Amino acid sequence: MSLKIEDVLQKLTLPKMYFDNDFVIYEKLKDEARTFISLLEQCDGKEFDTDGEAAISGRMPDILGVARKNIKLLLEAVEYYENADHKAAQEAFDDLMELMKDDVFISTIDDFVRLVFDGKTYWPSFRITRGSRYYRVRAADYESSSILENADELFHLPLSKRANANNERFSIAGFPSLYLSTMLPLAWQESGYPQKYYYSEFQYERGDKPENQLWFLSLYSPDEICNWGGTVKYNNFNLWLEVIDRYLKCYPLVLACSFVNQSGKVPYKQEYIVPQMLMQWVRRNNSLVQGITYFTCVDLSSQRSRWCAYNIAMPAAVPYDDKGYSSLLREKFCWAMPLFYTVPIVDRGRNQVDRGTVYNFLSDLGSAMRKQRFPSKLHTKMIEMLGAAGCFLSLLEDGDTVGMELALHILNSIRSNCDLVRVRNIEGYLEELSKAAVYPLEELTGECADLYKSLYSKFVGNDKANESIETLIHKYIDFCWNDLHPHSNVEIVYSDEADIIEPLRWLRENHILRWTRKIDTIENPVEFIKGIAKKAAVDVQELFDEPVGDDDWLKANIGAIKTPVFIKHNSVSIYSPDGTASEEFVHIGFDKNILSTKLKLNK
Repeated sequence: MSLKIEDVLQKLTLPKMYFDNDFVIYEKLKDEARTFISLLEQCDGKEFDTDGEAAISGRMPDILGVARKNIKLLLEAVEYYENADHKAAQEAFDDLMELMKDDVFISTIDDFVRLVFDGKTYWPSFRITRGSRYYRVRAADYESSSILENADELFHLPLSKRANANNERFSIAGFPSLYLSTMLPLAWQESGYPQKYYYSEFQYERGDKPENQLWFLSLYSPDEICNWGGTVKYNNFNLWLEVIDRYLKCYPLVLACSFVNQSGKVPYKQEYIVPQMLMQWVRRNNSLVQGITYFTCVDLSSQRSRWCAYNIAMPAAVPYDDKGYSSLLREKFCWAMPLFYTVPIVDRGRNQVDRGTVYNFLSDLGSAMRKQRFPSKLHTKMIEMLGAAGCFLSLLEDGDTVGMELALHILNSIRSNCDLVRVRNIEGYLEELSKAAVYPLEELTGECADLYKSLYSKFVGNDKANESIETLIHKYIDFCWNDLHPHSNVEIVYSDEADIIEPLRWLRENHILRWTRKIDTIENPVEFIKGIAKKAAVDVQELFDEPVGDDDWLKANIGAIKTPVFIKHNSVSIYSPDGTASEEFVHIGFDKNILSTKLKLNK
């Protein structure tokens, strides 16, 4: 039987989830690797034309040979480790990495992979969504000013607290590392779905020179490679084949890092053996790569988009500053002051009004069902309303006793029940129901129809002034994920590089995320200048030290504007407080006192 490479990738589902009290990583890895080799042996490239088929069949023996060697070394490393011969285990793992050195994917933090072959350099990106914003979450039982006022609390553990560094998938006990996710919901999941937590957004300080970038050994899921290659294999076959060649050779390592055993919480997790050896290798080869990027292995059945985010693990490399933090990581990141968040579903104080809304709906529904006789089809839909709203109310009342992962599954299930009630056109539906009535018990009176329409609109309606039950359910799902959290950063518009050296340093010291834009790179600078003046409630003349002329004068003298100009940008969502502006003028000129007040640093 012949298999397309695309078929192989689709059959290689990761992570490998087991529910086995007798889980033995050596045996599971050997079994999964055997399946992988069996699939590879069925690839012959027949899905392509003659040249493509020849290229694939020509490479397959080498791919199979290297993959088998990599599997052998991985199994040796695991076996040595299980027999407490850690030195031999590490030597076998080092041999593996030496064999794979030209095949592993080395990427930037935002997922550009450098590939050099056939005398050309390529920079493909394999993730569906490349990282641009990075998050860290820390579970907490209560809000503390000592954390809220100290950004370092959301950095990696300092050396003085290294005893608290646990054994995790890419974490070695006693060795602090910085862990980030490219989306806040994933960072929350990776932290175990805490009901209360602190979070910070991190900004990567890219720098101007390639040699100053952080580089990462990147582990990709088969899905990511398959999705990326869907069109590339037709547009650039050679690039696609090079990526596939390298990925299939490296897959045994990706596989070995992607086991999950759900048999229970135990101190020793065999599935962490290989990921931890890989992290140790990264620590020893810190001049080559400074961390690992990897897809999540948490249960994603309650997440709306499967591969939209990824994780980043960076060992806290030497040298350390006087506080015990990695100087390199402190230099490469700026991060916002911690924010505290309580998932509203567990906070009866925050969901009190919504509980009242659901309770009142249930009361109205129950009263209607007692007073009126509804046709069986409407009665069935009302039972669905009753079950969904009742379950939702119970969750709001007792959310603090329910794990958040379970709460999400319950909310998603309730949301699905709403679809059983909804009809395309309620008026038309009721008219058809009325015409179809044969028996007296199925007749639909006008009073009954009006009452049902009222209940229906309260359950699945879209009236923004009066939230329906379905709208509330959607809101609490969003609140659980906290994906629409407040976000802000400061833009600095400047004319001369010298204008922003000190402001950038000051903003960084105060943990304010920021970005810069040179005035002469703005597409419509005249309108931009007028906009600044309007928001600042000043005359355009006040932005210049010389008399201002017409628009042509402004365009010709754009470089003479007083800078730096500080503008605050805010994310605005349906849950933002009323009056939240997407853009706020802050100040013209660098005045620490004024900026501290306007950016609310003194509160």
